[in-house]
Amino acid sequence: MKFCRLLVVLLATTLSMSVFAVARPANVGDFSLLDHTGKFHQLSWYDDQKAIVIFIQGNGCPITRNGAITLKAIRDDFADQGIEFFMLNPQPQDDRDSISDEAEEFNYDFPILVDESQLVAESLGVDRTSEVFVIDPKTLRVLYRGPIDDRLGYESQKLEAQNHYLRDALTAVLSDAEVATGAPEAPGCLISFPARDKYKNTTISYADDIAPILMENCVSCHHDGGIAPWSMDNHKMVQGWSRMMKEVLMTRRMPPGQIDTHVGKPIKDVVEITPEELQMLVYWIDAGAPMGAGERDPLPELTFSDSLFALGEPDLIYNVPAQSIPATGLIDYRYIPVELNLDEDVWIKAIEFAPGDRKVLHHVIAYLQSPADKSAGGRDEGDGRDDSIGGFAPGRQADVFRDDSGRLIRKGSNLLLQMHYTTSGKETVDETTVGIYLHDKPPKYVMSGGVAGQRRFMVPPHAKEHELEGEMLVESDAYLYAMTPHMHFRGRYMNYSAEYPDGTSQMLLSVPKYNFNWQFSYRLEEPLFLPAGTRLVARGAMDNSAQNPFNPNPEVPVVFGLQTKHEMFFGFNTLRYVGDTPKIIGAMEISEKNSASES
Repeated sequence: MKFCRLLVVLLATTLSMSVFAVARPANVGDFSLLDHTGKFHQLSWYDDQKAIVIFIQGNGCPITRNGAITLKAIRDDFADQGIEFFMLNPQPQDDRDSISDEAEEFNYDFPILVDESQLVAESLGVDRTSEVFVIDPKTLRVLYRGPIDDRLGYESQKLEAQNHYLRDALTAVLSDAEVATGAPEAPGCLISFPARDKYKNTTISYADDIAPILMENCVSCHHDGGIAPWSMDNHKMVQGWSRMMKEVLMTRRMPPGQIDTHVGKPIKDVVEITPEELQMLVYWIDAGAPMGAGERDPLPELTFSDSLFALGEPDLIYNVPAQSIPATGLIDYRYIPVELNLDEDVWIKAIEFAPGDRKVLHHVIAYLQSPADKSAGGRDEGDGRDDSIGGFAPGRQADVFRDDSGRLIRKGSNLLLQMHYTTSGKETVDETTVGIYLHDKPPKYVMSGGVAGQRRFMVPPHAKEHELEGEMLVESDAYLYAMTPHMHFRGRYMNYSAEYPDGTSQMLLSVPKYNFNWQFSYRLEEPLFLPAGTRLVARGAMDNSAQNPFNPNPEVPVVFGLQTKHEMFFGFNTLRYVGDTPKIIGAMEISEKNSASES
């Protein structure tokens, strides 16, 4: 009898140890994901909070559905105490649409982070849904891992929980006490990780698998003389930088100019690393970024054109006055006029900028100033009132007016260049060149510009998401070709919608994490017809908080202005109006000149 009792005690102790001994993962690496609504979230951005709670969600899992009710109650009880709550869905069978449907059906009012590559879940050591993590956003240390409580089990429920693990963990965090250990494993639905399992038994080839991804998405900037700080010119360089590559991929800092591909119209020439490519890159990097014996390295064989202009020899070339750039520090925008010296009107079909020093030229926005603009007070400051006819940013293609269209530049006009520079660690001089390509005869169509923007606003100190909105009325039938969001240091996100006269609306473009360093023009694959009366609406937000690493000073309010210490909110558009032809435009200008002379 004593032996039996001893055996029972030993078995109970063994079971207790196996159930309660849950290893904590090491510090979590910073990561960024979009949630099920398309909003961008970065773990480190929440470092002003006391804790982050992440609950592993999966569609169809009954434990998840029941646990979410308790999670919501805990969230409400800890409201306004510095705790941020998220769900995270890493299930390969779920997509954003189905996750949104599940959230609506079961009233999940949490941001659900969509982990399409499953790499965030893998970094946390996730195996089942319904597990909850409490993370210190300052140190990225996991403070608690386990179930919400002990109410739910497999095909079983208690009327009430006896152990409130998550509540106790959050109470400890808020009181600066140690979080208790010994929580059991969380019950939940097992999650499949097909890519991870595949690459356990499959060798990733540097030459066949990795190098093509780099050549397609990275080397256009990462080459000798490119904007990037290092060159992907051989495997050894890539291997040496591989851990940094993983960090910028996981936080979505690279590739630049990312858009939300789940919404909007198809966009040309956007660099995108797919979830499958991201998995392959990260697994390869985690394996030490090797190159197999006998593999040929294709990167040293790459060549880049020495031609100054990608579009060929321009019809008109203008040298921008040389700009001296210091070794370090912040540089205000420079507004530099370029005299075109035209003695006749011309129709342009393209404009391209050739940077003198790609390592320091951050971006250019070219405003067209007609003779009337130059004579009008306050019209020469690049404040969004003048037409933008082109620009430059690393990775941005030259501005080419499609479909036999063009822009009219009248004789006596100027360009006003808004030029922004960043320092590179050494003094340099930038001598940028502008190339303009002309139509031999008037084109078939006239390309126009417009802006949906806002100039009167004040962003309060420490505001993390100050929303702004601007609109542009399309007064007659038109085709939209491109959209160019423009903000300064505090720009957080911007999206474009078309609100049609019949009351319907359509999302055209979403840039969920605007990055001031990359001023892209997003060109539609096919021009979009906009009937007269359509409103193009740009919606976005400013981040004037200390969590914004670009913010010069979160202690002061920010208003509209030309320099980066101020802000702009412009959604530039490139479009052509149906019926606008060179003949019509020319007649309109003659009429305007006659009216002006008569007055």
